Amino acid sequence: MLFSLGALAFDLGLPARLPDDSAWAEAAGVLRAQVRPGDAVQIWPPWAERARLFVDAAPVFAEEDLRRAEYVGVSRLWLLALTSAPHAGVASAEAALRERGARAEGQPFLFRGLSLRPYQLSGPPLAADLTGAGRPEEAHEVDYVARRCVQVAVGSLDLPARIELRGSAGASFHLRAGLIGERAFDDKPPVEVRALEGGAPIAALSVPRARLRKPGWIAADAALPPGPEERAFTLLVGSADPAGRPFCVAAWTAR
Repeated sequence: MLFSLGALAFDLGLPARLPDDSAWAEAAGVLRAQVRPGDAVQIWPPWAERARLFVDAAPVFAEEDLRRAEYVGVSRLWLLALTSAPHAGVASAEAALRERGARAEGQPFLFRGLSLRPYQLSGPPLAADLTGAGRPEEAHEVDYVARRCVQVAVGSLDLPARIELRGSAGASFHLRAGLIGERAFDDKPPVEVRALEGGAPIAALSVPRARLRKPGWIAADAALPPGPEERAFTLLVGSADPAGRPFCVAAWTAR
């Protein structure tokens, strides 16, 4: 009985601890005034999706592992966090950003139930977002996270889907791929992805059916040989059983 009453009191008091529309709107206003090219917003906790109704000045990420998240093309990340929600873990989110080498800029902006603070990210600068150009808002759920990737129709192993890409080469090539949504758990053969540059293979990965506690967003990285700055790349996507499973890929180069 006491447990039930405590749970009821917790539920009834939760709205008072969460930011109201005016707090979200104030945070969005600060972002409109201060965002610059190369900025993005990370909401925390990742379930704080209400932010998307207000934030319109920069791309919004809902990554769950801030130490390993790949913010392609992002040089400054704004952490928009719920400060009053139970078990929000804001301190752990800030610590994760620091562990990856991110540097906080200034003091956080504080609103009722919200904090907003920019972090300068470290890492090799982007050379070209090969699959993101022209499609900045395309995202698909892979491994329960919204990934910025391009959906493709999987071909067969003998006749794979072919995706032609072009952009600045930089020094390294990065390939990511995954099965979209719950169909990732279908008991089917893996999807094979090969990356070519000028007809020569540079990277490959295999995406198996999803399994609990196993990564579903598969990565392959490769150094690029010296050559012209502007280059053409080809992705080949095929499976022994291609039908029925939505699939997406992302590729970029870094300097």
